[in-house]
Amino acid sequence: MSDAESYEAIPWPGQSASLFSSVRPSPQPSVAPPSSGEVSALAAHLADHLGEIAEDADALAFEHVESFNLLCVGESGLGKSTFLRNIFAHLDPTKLHEVRRRVAAMADVVQSLEDVIARNEHESGHAQCDDVRALALREERTLLKAKRGEALQTLEDLKLAKRTQEHAVGALRSEIGVLASRIKELRGRRDAEEDDDVAAELGRQVIELQGERKAKEALLTSELRRSNLDKESDGGGGGGQTTDVVERLIKEMPLYDGARQGLDVTLIDTPGYGDLLVDTPGRSSADKVVAEVERRISVHLAQEVASRDDMPLDEEKKLWNGLVHLCLFFIPPHRMKRADVELMQRLHTLVPLVVVIAKSDTMTTEETWKFKHQVCDQLKQHVSTFRFNERSIKEVEQLHAEHAVDTFQPLYGGADGSLPWAVMGADDSQREYIWGTAITNEPRHSELPALRDLLLRAGGWQQLKRDAALKADKEAARRAKATLPPRRWGSELWRGTRVGAEGLLSSRLLSPLLAVLALVAALVVALTVRDAFHKEMSSVLTLEQQLEALGRDLSSCSQARDALDRASSAAWCF
Repeated sequence: MSDAESYEAIPWPGQSASLFSSVRPSPQPSVAPPSSGEVSALAAHLADHLGEIAEDADALAFEHVESFNLLCVGESGLGKSTFLRNIFAHLDPTKLHEVRRRVAAMADVVQSLEDVIARNEHESGHAQCDDVRALALREERTLLKAKRGEALQTLEDLKLAKRTQEHAVGALRSEIGVLASRIKELRGRRDAEEDDDVAAELGRQVIELQGERKAKEALLTSELRRSNLDKESDGGGGGGQTTDVVERLIKEMPLYDGARQGLDVTLIDTPGYGDLLVDTPGRSSADKVVAEVERRISVHLAQEVASRDDMPLDEEKKLWNGLVHLCLFFIPPHRMKRADVELMQRLHTLVPLVVVIAKSDTMTTEETWKFKHQVCDQLKQHVSTFRFNERSIKEVEQLHAEHAVDTFQPLYGGADGSLPWAVMGADDSQREYIWGTAITNEPRHSELPALRDLLLRAGGWQQLKRDAALKADKEAARRAKATLPPRRWGSELWRGTRVGAEGLLSSRLLSPLLAVLALVAALVVALTVRDAFHKEMSSVLTLEQQLEALGRDLSSCSQARDALDRASSAAWCF
């Protein structure tokens, strides 16, 4: 979402606050499971929604597309793969959508050729264009016109393919509608028929038409949707148990129906831990998850050359990096295990972490609320989780409340947005129970619509990408620090500038540390002066001793002289 585009200005399509108009919101789970006919009608509505694209133009062009990578982690058996197939199912670009994108791309090619030809003709007619240049321009113009002709033919072929598909989809919808009317009519006749044999025959006709209708609905869905998120798709486990880290790409997925901004979404599914067959001692699922996250960070940090011709490296690393931008960590309902917290502690410094409670439809409203607070209290001291913008949360709450059938006052994320998200997923967008039906895209039954709206419509994906980049930078600093040789504290203490760079001279430690340094300096000076004084005193004592020795020598000399004088006097007398 661009800064100039306010969230309030975005139209809220359809009847459902979850952007899933195929499911009508209900104040509470239905009192009885829907019949097979009603389920089929739901599938028909789903197909209708997936095919609802404005027909005012043949082309559909995005103004901006960049990458977004979502990782699902958790214990085995919590439905992570099902959740990934369900979360963006209604935004998975349709075949018609892709055709319109190709039409837009080819139209751009034709327009570029038209511009080049126009400039060629303008230069040819210029007065300063000599004969040699005019001949070269004519030859170039001939080639350009040939390319334009090919591009125009390709453009017409794409438009024809688009209209052909539209007609095929329209015919399927019409046939499904006729079958639905016929089934309704036969049911009415069957229920009103008193003859049992006739009623049985009408019932068989209803069943036969139901089968035909389901086949056409499946064909319609396959015509509308790409298969990269379907259970039958290749490369993602095929709907079975995930045994290794796998990726699935939704290319150019719009942020919402009709948006001109899209994402290349990579959904990363991981093997669940705690499974006897998958999570073995030599192939730990938790280790696989951490290794995948660290691998992506290493690739991002090591990239030194841009891989896109039209984009500098810094911009590419910002818009098209392979970092994990969101890690949805699934925990089971009613309880959180020690293994959950241990893996969260390994991940929360590497990726933006959002905790979701899987299969929350198995808990009552009161149980869900209490468990959310328990999880929040348990993680508060150990794990740092990502929080969506509080203003965005309030806007989504308001929109969901406004589009509810009756009074509905959601409180997503609690008072400060720190609570886990209670979600449920299903390939058919609903789960049937004895007491009724829980719908994945109904805000009263699951917080998946709120999570999706915060992520896409409210711009949470941008906030997550920034957070992921910051965590990658911190991880780079941590790795660099870990590779440095060990430092001696004494040498670092005397290197004031380096000590400051290391953070030792913080605002709280600056004054005490300076006082200690001053005291040490004074003590060193005092010790130096004392040593000098002792040396001087020793020198004075030595001089005094020497003077005393000289005095004694002088006295001896005087006595010797006196003795000589007396001896000389005695000699003169004789």
